[in-house]
Amino acid sequence: MTRPSLSELASCLIVVAGFMSGCSGSTGVGGEGGASGSAPIAGTSSGGTSAGGSPASLGGSTATSGGSGSTAGGAGGSTGGQPYGGQSSGGQSSGGQPSGGQSSGGAGGGSAAGKSAGCGKMPTIPSSQYNNGSHIAISAANMQREYILNVPANYDNTHPYRFVIAYHELNGNDDEMYKNKYYHLLPLSNDTTIFVAPNGQKNNQNCSSASNCGWPNPNDSDMLLADAVVAQIEQNFCIDTNRIFATGWSYGASMSYETACERPLGGTTNGVPGYIRSIAVYSAAQLSGSCKPMKPVAYYASHGTNDTVLNYDNQGLPLLSNMVAVDGCTAMTPTKVTSGNHVCTNYMGCSMGYPVEFCSFNGPHTPDPTDPGQGTSWEYQNVWTFLSQF
Repeated sequence: MTRPSLSELASCLIVVAGFMSGCSGSTGVGGEGGASGSAPIAGTSSGGTSAGGSPASLGGSTATSGGSGSTAGGAGGSTGGQPYGGQSSGGQSSGGQPSGGQSSGGAGGGSAAGKSAGCGKMPTIPSSQYNNGSHIAISAANMQREYILNVPANYDNTHPYRFVIAYHELNGNDDEMYKNKYYHLLPLSNDTTIFVAPNGQKNNQNCSSASNCGWPNPNDSDMLLADAVVAQIEQNFCIDTNRIFATGWSYGASMSYETACERPLGGTTNGVPGYIRSIAVYSAAQLSGSCKPMKPVAYYASHGTNDTVLNYDNQGLPLLSNMVAVDGCTAMTPTKVTSGNHVCTNYMGCSMGYPVEFCSFNGPHTPDPTDPGQGTSWEYQNVWTFLSQF
């Protein structure tokens, strides 16, 4: 089923204004709650964040037995951080199956590709504006905003591509997402996916630096930014409208959750059609709105049990419970890891096509958790495996 084009109903004006020089960012942007230039978050034991830091995100990944290690900086960290792949010896699910995010009655995949308005057309966004970190200007909710875009090198306008929206954390920006390759998913995608990194806001303005840049979403202005970006990409490129995903850490996880809640595929909110099929979130809390999900969205999350920024029990698990309920899964308490390797719980009984997976690990507020004795994170290969089932 092909849903109506978002651009036909989106309430915001979309303007491509070429290169924007704002939000220059640096490779060493500090992690959430940390100062610019603080220690990289990728693979560190401290998480690179200070206790008492600001808003965070939802967590997520699937349990796989590892993946190849290619070096890239962690969110909030510098390039040259810890590799994203690596073996995970603790990825077995509690009561479910490892590595695919499948649960009884909740396996992903199956739906036919939907084609966006950009299929068969030449994009009006010039090639000089993507795959190089350029900022694409866009207007949403009466604000000038921006995003960064990556398109497969072998892009074919007759082939519908997966589409991933990567939301940065607090004290991050779109430049950081580009430098760490969209939470390290770009190298794993093997030219099958289009990626965007929207830029957050500060004081009701597009962020000009990473400091305090986040997703407060006042009056749904960040949600309208997401709508505008999706509409513009669908108009310019061939997108599989049944396979649009969001991912993020901390505040970016919060915005991913809000996007899924307000824009679930098959739903309509205030006349705007939904488009999110699945999300993958790391260290989550509900900070970008108060939406309670009413339609199913496949859900992957991870959270550290020693997280002192966004609490595991009081902030991470309530979001999980909301998604378990709306996805029709059998309620249960996931394994809580206090020592040893991470454990990913695959929920049983979920509605067909809407699996839920939650990974618990003995660690801090980080998108790059590692198991004891391992130098690389198990997270991103898990996430890619989860998203790839659709």
